[in-house]
Amino acid sequence: MLSVVALTLALSPGFDPTGPKKYPPVYIPTDAPTGYLYQPAYDVRLAPRGPAREYRPKPGDVLLMSDTTPFWTTLYRIARTGRPGHCGIVVTMPNGALGVLEAGFNDTIWTRVTPLEYRLAQYPGSIWVRELLVPLTPAEDARLTAFARAARDTRYASGRFALQITPFTGRAPVRTAFASGPRGPGTRLFCTEAVVEAAVYVGRIDARTARPSATYPQDLFYDRSWNPYLNRHPPLKDGWAPPAQWTPVAGWSVKGQAVPKPPLAWPGGPADVVYPVYGEAHQPPTPVVVGHVPGELRPIALVQQRAERLGLFDRPPLFFRRH
Repeated sequence: MLSVVALTLALSPGFDPTGPKKYPPVYIPTDAPTGYLYQPAYDVRLAPRGPAREYRPKPGDVLLMSDTTPFWTTLYRIARTGRPGHCGIVVTMPNGALGVLEAGFNDTIWTRVTPLEYRLAQYPGSIWVRELLVPLTPAEDARLTAFARAARDTRYASGRFALQITPFTGRAPVRTAFASGPRGPGTRLFCTEAVVEAAVYVGRIDARTARPSATYPQDLFYDRSWNPYLNRHPPLKDGWAPPAQWTPVAGWSVKGQAVPKPPLAWPGGPADVVYPVYGEAHQPPTPVVVGHVPGELRPIALVQQRAERLGLFDRPPLFFRRH
């Protein structure tokens, strides 16, 4: 019960500022604004697995994100899961540019669609990309955009998410097979629901086996789960490439919080300086290019300074029997 109360407080309206902590200024590299991908690996530990290649995003790509804090790590343990703890899906925005649909943007109670280049550069943790193997057709792309438009700026499914750490969770081993299937657009969502529901809506995940409310980001990362039902029906296994670690600059392997942001000097090559410009009250700002820097091409720590250790629930059981 204490965990549910803590979760409710964390997801209260006071935890949804649209100020600089949620939308900081960023540098976006000019030559590769959507960064690079290292070689795929079912491993949440950061490592520059070369060679890196430029990331060429497309609608339907799934982003798996990890920026755990002691609070969220504790909740993940109660729910029998671990890193990564968040996810989003790349969509075409109404203006034709690419964005990221996320329920619970930056630990808030809102579902947002954020310009892709800005979100990649702004995220304070680690990102992995599961690329869609077969691009969406124009009709599928339009359906994904429609789904995102219906979901954006709606409230997070706080109540349903809170149930995940109680005995009433739909993820219980036997209950999952009979849990609710996809609900379709226009409903409140938490992060994995948004991804799975969107992929079902465009026809890339089988609605008969999808269990959006019982799926966690870790299930989407590993194609393997602590849950027996999802272990038999991994949502992304057949249509998406394995997870590849994202990096803003080839050779780096650091969390986003370690990447310098304006007005600090940018240690890479040439980059655009992007600041959030506020419009309507209580609405997310618009990222706008306000300048350009040549970069200093000076060294930055290429990898995490402290060796990362996997926790008990950071990897599904019997993982190596499948991979």
